[in-house]
Amino acid sequence: PLLAQPHFVGGVIAQFFYVAAQVGIAAFFINYATEHWAGLDAHHASFLLSIGMVCFTLGRFATTGLMGRIAPHKLLSLYAAINLLLCALVAMGGGPAAVIALIAVFFFESIMFPTIFALGVKDLGVHTKRAASFQVMSIIGGALMPVAMGAVADRVHTQAAYWLPAACFLVVLWFGLRGYRVRGGS
Repeated sequence: PLLAQPHFVGGVIAQFFYVAAQVGIAAFFINYATEHWAGLDAHHASFLLSIGMVCFTLGRFATTGLMGRIAPHKLLSLYAAINLLLCALVAMGGGPAAVIALIAVFFFESIMFPTIFALGVKDLGVHTKRAASFQVMSIIGGALMPVAMGAVADRVHTQAAYWLPAACFLVVLWFGLRGYRVRGGS
């Protein structure tokens, strides 16, 4: 019965790609930062990664307050579009500005997991627990993305690997715009 619920299937797919993007971005952050910020060593790049984690936390708290005034799917769509653009900037750019853009990605990732989760299990009644377990299992994307990004980084360069998370945010954007809709709902 869950496969007959397009919003559930879309939620599992979106969660897979969101977690893939989140883990890949963090896994290659230090490499990217040291390659694109002249004179930055791994120690200082790890400090910048910590700033990204703080941005993630601040984003979670700040955005939760916004969800009372802005529909969750709209905020998810907006944040996915922003992260798509930021990842494109990271993939095309370089220098400190691109590293700062990469730090900003963490802020806009902050609400994605719980929002996708809630929208993906909405109105499933007795099937909610099973649907939730599939949502949690979809985090396998986080195990696969570093391998894919590593392959791109090895063949091309780290900068090009950030097109993969950009594509993942495109999937999240689709879910926020259309895929979240409960059959027969809005």
